[in-house]
Amino acid sequence: MHRYLILIWFLMIFEHLVASCPSYNRKDYPHWIDLDKDCQDTRQEILVEENLGEILFKSSKNCRVMQGRWFDSFTAREFTDPRQLDVDHLVPLKEAHQSGAFAWSPSKRRAFANDLKNSDHLIAVASSANRSKGAKDPAEWLPPNQKYWRDYATSWTQVKIRWGLTADQAELKTLKKILGHDAELPDSSPEKNCKKVVRTKKQKILLTKIPFSCGKKRFCKEMKSCEEALFHLNECKRKNLDRNKDGVPCEKLCGENIQKG
Repeated sequence: MHRYLILIWFLMIFEHLVASCPSYNRKDYPHWIDLDKDCQDTRQEILVEENLGEILFKSSKNCRVMQGRWFDSFTAREFTDPRQLDVDHLVPLKEAHQSGAFAWSPSKRRAFANDLKNSDHLIAVASSANRSKGAKDPAEWLPPNQKYWRDYATSWTQVKIRWGLTADQAELKTLKKILGHDAELPDSSPEKNCKKVVRTKKQKILLTKIPFSCGKKRFCKEMKSCEEALFHLNECKRKNLDRNKDGVPCEKLCGENIQKG
């Protein structure tokens, strides 16, 4: 069975080299949520908070905003119809993921996606501008309204520092150009390569030689070998097999084998 242990580890090492962090999945950052249970989710809370005039709700329960007045800093335009607005994560979720959020707990990712405590974190902006921005950092995209660039760069920097997120060299260069070289900036680190790994035909053939399959087994007590536990952890995504998240499943079963390998 030892040859299967070597084969599984080969596939794991290959995938680690191709992708230095888990691929981004928007569902890992759940939003919008109704944190205070007042029937207004995060989007509605932002629309209410940033409204500049009279506001109209869909019903007397005040759960959903139907009309108001908002100023979009990205385009320097005013809007009265919330359907023309997106609530933007100033630091996009995918950018945050690649800058360190991939290693966060589910609760921290959820908190980041719905942060109402800091006014620079979520802002109502024109949908068209937000779609143009996508997941780009300041080196790749800046708002059409140049008068907002300094505030945008300041907010971007504050969000990243507050949440312990890093910035790549191109990003830092742009931030320094806007804010000056004396500005406090996020720690420098190359953007993580968070890609979904696509196996080659040869690797898929190798995988078929492993005599295990994803079935109903879910717990360490059901595993008959370390090889089987590794297979279920990595191929069947049984994350509960690796409680301390060190990549080694079922410590009692695999600890000795991994050390010898």
